[in-house]
Amino acid sequence: MLRSFFLKWFQENGRDFPWRESDTTPFQILVTEMLLRQTRAENVNQIWIKFKTNYPDARKLYAAKISELKKIIKPLGFVNQRSEALKHASKHLIENYNGEVPKDIKLLLAVPHVGLYSSSAVLCFAFNKKIEIVDTNVLRLFSRLYGLNLKPDIRREPLAWEIARELLPREAKKAKFHNYGMLDFTAQICKSIRPKCEVCPLNKICVWGRQQLLAKQ
Repeated sequence: MLRSFFLKWFQENGRDFPWRESDTTPFQILVTEMLLRQTRAENVNQIWIKFKTNYPDARKLYAAKISELKKIIKPLGFVNQRSEALKHASKHLIENYNGEVPKDIKLLLAVPHVGLYSSSAVLCFAFNKKIEIVDTNVLRLFSRLYGLNLKPDIRREPLAWEIARELLPREAKKAKFHNYGMLDFTAQICKSIRPKCEVCPLNKICVWGRQQLLAKQ
């Protein structure tokens, strides 16, 4: 059931963001993943078009005036950290890959300020690789769904990655939309605060969800 659930969820309820368009480059997807950290996707959506227009590639971003860069990303917060991370990542790509984004997980992990989730997301969303993704939202989903006590550090929770791998659709071309579906489901239904257990289509099989519903009876 779950192998097809999140794909179907995305098809029927998926969020519409400009970075999910087919013409978005791997570099733009990498940058988007960096911008999405510690902020809501809706916030990134507000600045994304301007950011993409001003800094469409690694060379433009690295050459950007820091004051202008900070001004654009100011609504996201952590301005100094974000601008420094974007500059360092761009420099690394220019010096090592002529500004292109590598397709190898180990090479992506070597890019400054790019972690395991971002690397996996880039491989999936930019290169259509059949690869699992796990962020803190997916960890929360699995913890509730299966009644697990998963560690918040995704790098030290192999069980979560194993579960995510098991849920991937058999067809590689569907993996991107399945992963989008998981992310969107956690944002729309299985939220960290005030989750919508009453209307959740998984509430009959979710360990945590059943407990919540029983407690309200």
